Amino acid sequence: MLLKGKNIIRNIRIVMQLSVMTMCKMTNLDIGEKLPETFSSCAEESQKDDYTINDFTTVKAGADEDAETVTIGFLGAYGQAQVVLGALPLAVEAVNNDKALLPGKRLNYVAADIGTNPAKSGLERGKSSLAGRAIKIMTSMRDNGTIAFIGPDDTCSHEALVSAAWNLPMIGYKCSETRVSDKRVFYTFARTLPPSSKVSKSVVALLTAFGWRKFVLVSGYHPASGSEVREAIEELSTAHGLTVTDVKLYSDYIPKNIDEMDAIVADTFKRTRVYVFVGEHIALIDFIRCLQRRKLLDKGDYVVISVDDEIYDPNGKISIMKREYLDPFLNETWGNTEDVMGFRSVLKLTPSHPRNPNYKHICEQIKAMSAKPPFCVPYHHKIFDSISVPIQAAYLYDAVMIYARALTEVFQSNEDSRNGTAIIKRMLERSYHSVQGNDVYIDANGDAEGNFTVVALLDDTEMNGSIRLSMQPVGYFEYQSNGSNLSIALPEFKYLNAARPIQWQGGRVPLAEPFCGFYGEKCIYKTDWKLVAVVSFTTVAVCVAILFILKHYRYEQKLACLLWKIDMKDVTIIPTESGESANRSKNMIQICRHSVFQSATRSASEVVESSPKVAYTTIGLYKGNIVAIKRIHKKSVDLTRSIRKELKQIREVRHENLITFIGASVEHGNVAILTAYCPRGSLEDVLNNEDLHLDNMFISSLVSDMLKGMIYLHDSDIISHGNFRSSNCLIDSRWVLQITDFGLHEFRVGEISDQWSEKELRRSLWRAPELLRAECPPSRGTQKGDVYSFAIVLYEILGRSGPWGCTNMTHFEILEAIKRECQDFPFRPSLDNLEADDYVKRCMKECWAEDPDQRPDIRFVRSRLKEMQAGLKPNIFDNMLAIMEKYAYNLEGLVQERTNQLTEEKKKTDALLHRMLPKSVAEALKRGNNVEAETFDCVTIYFSDIVGFTELSALSTPLQVIDLLNEVYSCFDSIISHYDVYKVETIGDAYMVVSGLPIRNGNRHAGEIASMALHLLSKIKRFEVKHRAGELLQLRIGIHSGKCVAGVVGHKMPRYCLFGDTVNTASRMESSGCAFKIHTSHATFALLQDLGGYIFEERGLIPIKGKGEMRTYWLIAEDSSQRLARIREEMLDSSLFSSISSERLSETPDLLRRPGVNLLLADFTRCLASTSTSYTPLTDLHLRARLAYSASHKRDVSRSYMPLSAARHGTRTAVNRGPQSAPVVTFTHLEHHL
Repeated sequence: MLLKGKNIIRNIRIVMQLSVMTMCKMTNLDIGEKLPETFSSCAEESQKDDYTINDFTTVKAGADEDAETVTIGFLGAYGQAQVVLGALPLAVEAVNNDKALLPGKRLNYVAADIGTNPAKSGLERGKSSLAGRAIKIMTSMRDNGTIAFIGPDDTCSHEALVSAAWNLPMIGYKCSETRVSDKRVFYTFARTLPPSSKVSKSVVALLTAFGWRKFVLVSGYHPASGSEVREAIEELSTAHGLTVTDVKLYSDYIPKNIDEMDAIVADTFKRTRVYVFVGEHIALIDFIRCLQRRKLLDKGDYVVISVDDEIYDPNGKISIMKREYLDPFLNETWGNTEDVMGFRSVLKLTPSHPRNPNYKHICEQIKAMSAKPPFCVPYHHKIFDSISVPIQAAYLYDAVMIYARALTEVFQSNEDSRNGTAIIKRMLERSYHSVQGNDVYIDANGDAEGNFTVVALLDDTEMNGSIRLSMQPVGYFEYQSNGSNLSIALPEFKYLNAARPIQWQGGRVPLAEPFCGFYGEKCIYKTDWKLVAVVSFTTVAVCVAILFILKHYRYEQKLACLLWKIDMKDVTIIPTESGESANRSKNMIQICRHSVFQSATRSASEVVESSPKVAYTTIGLYKGNIVAIKRIHKKSVDLTRSIRKELKQIREVRHENLITFIGASVEHGNVAILTAYCPRGSLEDVLNNEDLHLDNMFISSLVSDMLKGMIYLHDSDIISHGNFRSSNCLIDSRWVLQITDFGLHEFRVGEISDQWSEKELRRSLWRAPELLRAECPPSRGTQKGDVYSFAIVLYEILGRSGPWGCTNMTHFEILEAIKRECQDFPFRPSLDNLEADDYVKRCMKECWAEDPDQRPDIRFVRSRLKEMQAGLKPNIFDNMLAIMEKYAYNLEGLVQERTNQLTEEKKKTDALLHRMLPKSVAEALKRGNNVEAETFDCVTIYFSDIVGFTELSALSTPLQVIDLLNEVYSCFDSIISHYDVYKVETIGDAYMVVSGLPIRNGNRHAGEIASMALHLLSKIKRFEVKHRAGELLQLRIGIHSGKCVAGVVGHKMPRYCLFGDTVNTASRMESSGCAFKIHTSHATFALLQDLGGYIFEERGLIPIKGKGEMRTYWLIAEDSSQRLARIREEMLDSSLFSSISSERLSETPDLLRRPGVNLLLADFTRCLASTSTSYTPLTDLHLRARLAYSASHKRDVSRSYMPLSAARHGTRTAVNRGPQSAPVVTFTHLEHHL
């Protein structure tokens, strides 16, 4: 420890006096003064109440004699830390008085003076007799029931090593050795004394807080001079990207060697602006003086960060600039104004002063306890009252308290109280509330982090003299509790009082490096292009080399152990009809399906074709391939060596009759195994399909595949399957059987399952009797057990009535019958009604024999069933074609009947489908074609919702809400049919409409949406809620125009959906709007201004979530005359109808009822009636009249002329009857003639 100030010297003298008095006590020497009576009484009381065993004293603590006693051992140095000793009985008393700690137990302690020699290192002490004596005392303590140790002082590595060998906890409070932090050796050791290196985090945090990325580090050679702190600062700075420009060391400092400090300053001041000084306080003073000699601190360009291990007392004023009492070699006083002002550039890091307001009282109690048995520190009123309690007393107090808390948790967990590993584990990586009043964190190495304060020179009006300055605390460090690892995280520097920051010399924070660099190299304007080229080429070459090396390294790492690892973020779950996707919201389904078809490299039809109608497991897409996902019901997986070995083994398995292992996920809470997906399901599914006929050849092929797969498993390192059954035999697209669910037994250990559930009971029907009877059967099963399971599966294939045939017994009853041992007549499936050859039945009986040793090997089973495979072709698919051909003839009659029914249902389905999707999209989906997504350069999207709908729903019954929404949406649907728009969807009270797709309509989409919005708004203002008389609905509308992508999402319940930022922005327009107003973006405003006839009110710039500020407008009204004029002009130019093809008219026949178009068609009809000719050229007749004529008469126009009366009648009919007069077939066929 570094000596600081006159107070420390005075305390040393007091301690020396106490030591002398203690020696007098121990040796009965007379020093000329009679010992106080209190000391004699203490000794007598100690002999009376305590007892000594093998050089240590046992102290009984607490009044509850019936409680179970827990004994801890104290290893102290009585001659060095006398006052500190009182913290031990005080802490033990606090534990026994706290009902929450060690309930029902009493904490006692035994204390021993093991001696110390602080001048020696830990290695030297280990060679001396002190370490041997300490271990001897520890052994005696342990033999007498001690279960933990507190201490020892200074060095403790040997004691901690012995404690680890015994697996007993040891908590140090004064030991500062570095190597005890190695938890691989000293795994039962922790300490409350922060190692000197812990201040490095605060130093680096302070440097980072002020942006000082470069600095010079100055320290002494010896650990007492800060060498350990220096090493810790160097290592931590490098880890956090700070640059240590230089490291300067000085020898054990003597004030007269000031030239050594001057040489350090002379060598470094041109290369740095920030110094980190670690060493004695006297050396720091001379270092500051050397900087002052060169006038480096006058302008505030330099800053010095000093590390001090003396606790700063805010209640006392420290004249840190004076050092006469520490410098006997210099006669002049050092404390003039110039020198004092230099300390404005010094920041000192000191341990934080205790914040506990009762700490002073606690210190008095500690001193009082130290004078009592068993320590009996000599009391002398002249010196004892003036002694200050060292901070180690608080560390000793905390050591006892954290041990008591950890032991309490051990008792609550019913663990062994002597298990030092379990106790220390409950101390590591936790924070505890210290008696000093602050929270202290113990890292994974068992070291307390410590709390540090930044002290700086500030103005102080309370100081006397011309220089009213004093060192005062300005900041502290605080760890952020955001889930980060505090062992590596840096604390955050914070000011104690933002109103009193650091008073920098020069009024600004010094820079770590001048703007132009230390030598002005950054301000050189002349560029050496050759040098730049060489450096650039070299840099690029090095970067490329590093990239190649890094890529190669990562590739090797994946080859080594992580190639099987799969991130579930890369897997897209495919929702199935019976999966969890049915419970998801509509939007989530759309997003999920969109991700599936966008991320897969295969077409949508392929995915649908390969996806099962009913999935019995979770399936997903991984790298373009469909995979099966088996969830493992455990939260996490510890990747031990055995598990890694299993993953390596199963990844190397390659056989046509074994499922291909894709990978595994070991994410927390998302543990799963991914394998290749077999689209035809399991063997159990095939057997349960009554429509599928299995002939002998098909059965032989399945049995052959099973045997080949099991033989490969038994010959491999996996050894056995252990869970073989028909549901673990999968059928791929080529009708080849593949075995799954083998291996990875260690990976699944700890999986949560209900062994008595019906599902688990059914799975056990294939398990061998000896495995059912075993309390802890092997997880990987046995090869003989696999042979038994094969026989049950073979019986299931031949009988097609389950693994145990037709029986009235429950699964539980079957398993209980199997477990009953009966060598002569064991319970097995009945073979009486089984249609199979005798050799097959004999083989089954041998395979399910009661004695496992009597069962044949799997290879022998294959030879016994070789006759079954006679005439079998290598590829079962050839046989399957013949089977399916026979099956097709039997189905012809059924198909014809079902076809007639299907035709009728198809008509109904088409009518409903065309109301949900555009016809072109619907027809493409019906043909099984992919509907490619289409990009639209500009469309206008309408969003609206009902204001206060949530409150209205809460005040209404569900039926009333449904009736209200149905009435509102029916009204809306009737209105939008008059406009060239497409209704996308309704979600709750939200209504979404778009114009400009699926058929493009030029730039009229904005006008269509705007006019429709005004129409809806005018209608809703008169809409009254039926079940709440007098209450009107309030509609909030938002519209926006922009680029959009539209397409069909999904194959199950396909939707014509819109994607793009335009959709989000339109939704934001609606959500940020007001009731009875139409909120318009600037893009739509610009389009409507070009069209003309719309009246706006500017709303201004408003914040839009996710978009920032946007300028928006309120759409107030429209001039209908301008809109009619625009439509009339477009009709005359044929631009309107040229953009509306017959296909589009068939898809949206409601265009005939649009306002304006209806009127114009009527005008056109009257114009036709005024002509005198009976026939009109088709080229002169408008397209709409031709379409109307064809729609009305349901025939094609194939001539160049048509009757004028027919044209008139067709137009009138189209106008009057609207969409009913536009049959789809007529318009589609008419396209060829027009």
